[in-house]
Amino acid sequence: MIIDNNTPLSYLRPMKTLIIKGLALGLFIALTSSPLQAQTASPTDQTAAAQPAQSATGEDIGYGFGSVLANMFYMPAKITYAGLGLLTGGVGYLITGGRADVANNIIYPAVGGHYVVTPNQLKGSEPLYFVGAPPAEIPQSAQSSTESPTVTR
Repeated sequence: MIIDNNTPLSYLRPMKTLIIKGLALGLFIALTSSPLQAQTASPTDQTAAAQPAQSATGEDIGYGFGSVLANMFYMPAKITYAGLGLLTGGVGYLITGGRADVANNIIYPAVGGHYVVTPNQLKGSEPLYFVGAPPAEIPQSAQSSTESPTVTR
């Protein structure tokens, strides 16, 4: 009898191993990069002060792990979006005959925004922008001064 090692389940083992290693690495980074705060307390207030410090540290660890987990999906999506925005802006520039305003209106929002999710953004204390702001408008007076004057006879 011949045993075939190419069963469908044998292909899943390396992927499962990679996912577990990635999650372990993310947890390690989240735990080691979270700031630990030393607090001094009087002996009478030591039991009361220790409990909020532990919950705050645990909360920070949770938000740190959440940001690592969110970045596993957010960062590739944002980088892909920015790359496609650059390509689309270049195609728009070529199709419109070299109009930089068309390309900039595509490229600036795609490349702008945040590339990393931070714990403060997960808490809601800072905003998270996937799409950046469009380029600043050029005032009409600056646009009209750059145009060549027309001569009528």
